[in-house]
Amino acid sequence: MVERRRSPRVPVDGGGSSGVVRGACPACLRDLSAGGLRLGLPVPLEPGSVHSLTAFLGGLALTAPVRITRCRPEERADEPGTGWEAGAELLFRDGADAATLRRWLDGRRTPVA
Repeated sequence: MVERRRSPRVPVDGGGSSGVVRGACPACLRDLSAGGLRLGLPVPLEPGSVHSLTAFLGGLALTAPVRITRCRPEERADEPGTGWEAGAELLFRDGADAATLRRWLDGRRTPVA
């Protein structure tokens, strides 16, 4: 399989809910790149839909709109009840916000393959 990502993904530490989508839906961030992220969700989100995301990631408060690119059922033994996995594209409105995320990512560990 050919990797199509523009930027490498970095795993996000921490268990449980680390963010909120749509202002009320808890989200567990699994990995993150300068252009997108992977979420664990208790409910499905429609691919193509745009939602607000607020996440707290070890010293970084990330607030940005995201476009859901895929959503599928998921069963994870380590996170019972999560239910859904979604991929999302970050839709930054400000280049400074994107630059802040890139700096934070640069300080993280080795990217996910």
